[in-house]
Amino acid sequence: MMNTHKTKIALLLAASAVTMALTGCGGSDGNSGEPGEPGGEPAGAIKTLNFTFEKAIITDGLPHVDFRVTNEDDMPVVGLQYFKFYAEQLVPQGATGAGNASQWQYLVDETCDLTPKVNKCAGSLVDNKNGSYSYSFSTNLNSSTRAAYNSELAQRIVLNNYIRGTTPAPLPDGTTLPVFTGIFDYVADTGAEATYSRKIVTTASCNTCHEDVINAKHYTSDVNFCASCHTEGKVKPGNEFNVLVHAKHKDLKLGSLDSCQSCHTASDAAPDWDNWSRIPTAATCGSCHSNIDFAAGKGHSQQLDNSNCIACHNSNWTAELHTGKTADKKAVIAQLGISAALAAQADDTAILTVSILDKDGNAIDAATVQDKIKRLETATNVGPNFPIMGYNPSPGSGKAKIAKDLVKDGALQAGVTIVDGKLVFTTPALPFGAGDTDTAFTFIGLEMCNTGTTLTACTTDSATTSMKAELAFGTKSGKAPSMRHVNSVEFGTCQGCHGDTFEIHKGHHSGFVMTEQVSHAKDANGKAIVGVDGCVACHTPDGTYASGANKGALEMKLHVVHGKQGVIKECTQCHNDFNLDAFKVKGALATSAGKYTTPITATCTSCHTPESIGHGLENMGAIVNGDYVQANQAAQSETCFYCHKPTPTDHTQVKM
Repeated sequence: MMNTHKTKIALLLAASAVTMALTGCGGSDGNSGEPGEPGGEPAGAIKTLNFTFEKAIITDGLPHVDFRVTNEDDMPVVGLQYFKFYAEQLVPQGATGAGNASQWQYLVDETCDLTPKVNKCAGSLVDNKNGSYSYSFSTNLNSSTRAAYNSELAQRIVLNNYIRGTTPAPLPDGTTLPVFTGIFDYVADTGAEATYSRKIVTTASCNTCHEDVINAKHYTSDVNFCASCHTEGKVKPGNEFNVLVHAKHKDLKLGSLDSCQSCHTASDAAPDWDNWSRIPTAATCGSCHSNIDFAAGKGHSQQLDNSNCIACHNSNWTAELHTGKTADKKAVIAQLGISAALAAQADDTAILTVSILDKDGNAIDAATVQDKIKRLETATNVGPNFPIMGYNPSPGSGKAKIAKDLVKDGALQAGVTIVDGKLVFTTPALPFGAGDTDTAFTFIGLEMCNTGTTLTACTTDSATTSMKAELAFGTKSGKAPSMRHVNSVEFGTCQGCHGDTFEIHKGHHSGFVMTEQVSHAKDANGKAIVGVDGCVACHTPDGTYASGANKGALEMKLHVVHGKQGVIKECTQCHNDFNLDAFKVKGALATSAGKYTTPITATCTSCHTPESIGHGLENMGAIVNGDYVQANQAAQSETCFYCHKPTPTDHTQVKM
């Protein structure tokens, strides 16, 4: 993706000027006596670049490639000024020794930079002025010092426009370009498509978390380029792609990484997706199992090469072992569910009733599974859109959220009874009020003891699995409850990285697996929206723990935590939308120990420093790190949205 710096009128004028120039030269490639192909209408604003390879062939060790480039509207792109071309080859499985995987070999690369400051091209580039280009290498592949060129192997041409340390070179008229990568695998002497490949992971799979592979600092839009560049002989030992990518990911606390198939999925774009289980090697396996030294025989029987690996580690067994954790977890989660009701009483208390459900959604007697419950945890608050009970006593209501275990280690907790097979608990008095505070809500987590996929009575060393979370609402007035919006962030976007069995906060909590059970809204297609709105029962405007120094309010916490990971680069990775109207019912958010900030400013400064915003925040009605009363009274005085109209795709957008 890119942001053009030109207005539509300017782009149209530039396009018209280039079109007239092309008409005058008849679409010539600039070489006398060579009329070239008819000129086409040039591209305007460039958001994406698409490559069609028409021919690639190697003659006497010199590669030549013909290709066409179009934009997102299938219009030809004329005047590309910078390319880096790479020639690589693929050694097939088993060719370097029994049990060895296929292996990319990096041969040569050449740069063609025709920007005015450089104007130098290693080979010969021809721009036919209609979106088609040709490039002939000047470096003979037989001269490669990295690997011996073999014309019988599958060959790869890669072209890329990333200039290290800067943005891609624009078109001559200044139109900016996105980072692009074009890849073509072929047979050297005929130009036919290669008959075998090494395409194991798709770019789309990586982008589930990274939004764009470019954001992972790979400087390319195609993970296949990463795989064929990070190869033995090109990078230092340990940075080969199959080693590096596993090492970078294996220690991340992401539920999706419990299964190799989170990344290695069957796809037309990854015909070799099952290599991870089909071709075990010491290098690949050792990149995750880093405590093993195969050559020295430490942690595993000694293996001096890969010839014996498949004898023990057959594909089915390997696949089952490396996907079993997730499969078992799903099997346990599917066995039970919960439902709950919250009913306010005249004395401002509320009765919470929790039912345990079987796999078909039918209520069962809680006593029959009580001994298998590690923890059934609840958190109750008032005011779903702006909770008024703090993690600790709130400056506003003077009360803290009500945290209550109904069952722990198989035992009913004080104040909890079983009535008609349901767990019943009466809360202390709640600070009900008008509007949003007429509604109380309870977020519920359930953790079960299990052996494998069987639910079992809890012991001190039992394995446990977090089950589906639940969210219940109740009002003092008896009217329909107020509910927090779920159109800004849907949990489905969280699952992209964390997986669909992600046990949020398991350890210091029971763990909350977010499913349709917590849904109270549907999308345009009638599908249940799984929101993160239950999280505010604990992640209140006052923050968590002793103060708000860690930015505990949900509006801020997620930005801070994910920002530290360095993975989140675009708002669209998490946000479906920005519900700007939600700020109309919010008050002050804790931003440092004992200090509060008006809500729009607090949310924005959880990513941006106040100085980077560019104008005095107080001049826009904001209170930054003031006292609670001052900031809360000013919460609806911020004028940010008079000018700003942020969207997930452009959070810098302003009203014009």
